Amino acid sequence: MKLTFIFRGIFRAAILLAVGALTVPVAQGQVIDPQRIDTQQVPDLPIRSVPSGPPPDSGIRSDVWRVSAGGGLSYAPRYEGASSNSLRVMPLLEAGHGKIFISPLRGIGYNFSDDKNMEYGLRLTLGHGRRQNADPRLNGMGDISYSAETGAYLNLRFSPWYISGGLTAGSHGTHAELGGGIGIPLSTADRLRIGANLNWGDNQYNQTYFGVTAAQATASGNVLTAYNASAGIKDYALTANWAHSYSKEWFSGAGVSFKRLTGSAQYSPLTMRRTMNSLNFLVGYRF
Repeated sequence: MKLTFIFRGIFRAAILLAVGALTVPVAQGQVIDPQRIDTQQVPDLPIRSVPSGPPPDSGIRSDVWRVSAGGGLSYAPRYEGASSNSLRVMPLLEAGHGKIFISPLRGIGYNFSDDKNMEYGLRLTLGHGRRQNADPRLNGMGDISYSAETGAYLNLRFSPWYISGGLTAGSHGTHAELGGGIGIPLSTADRLRIGANLNWGDNQYNQTYFGVTAAQATASGNVLTAYNASAGIKDYALTANWAHSYSKEWFSGAGVSFKRLTGSAQYSPLTMRRTMNSLNFLVGYRF
């Protein structure tokens, strides 16, 4: 019971800090861009720790459509390596039917496994885009468009531990992720997940997001210098996520993450901070 109160206090404090940070721009008269939609996956979002389907033993059949909808706020870096964070709208919309899932965050995929403690399959996702006007440091870099990516994923649970991984490829290159951690039930309505993640990118992928061509360096007014990013581990992160169920339908999730850029990404002219953090909070409804 004491452990529950401690973690609730920690995350309530994190939420209050996030709200305070988010309200500063408004108090200073700055305009929040409503088009900033955060659709990135863990470690920057707590989506994987939020129960998208009905709670266990809810009596809802698995052969019917299960939908979760909602949203929240994210206070995260303007881009990977940015010198400051910004407020983002964080939508939540997930649907599942049997082994099929549809989600802006997890993509469209199929789970081939019949084991509830193992999930593996194929999915189609939306590759990460980046706008030049997201931060002055990106001046001259041009926009990175969203693109379709295909890949495979694997999730394993050894209660209370879990391991997750995936390999994805698209026009921006190939990247992979590997994560693991522990899920701690704090009460019948609260669950804490603490984990770590590694993200790897090939030459093309890391060059897309951290490289600078000679033409881009010139377009920046020579503020940036030409740089070739190489393949390797792009970042590692520590995450903590708290999921709370108010009822069978209503739930919320709060998350914090601490990310460290490494490899060629940390030496990019675009990288103003090697260590970044984010705060997230969302509310959803299952039906």
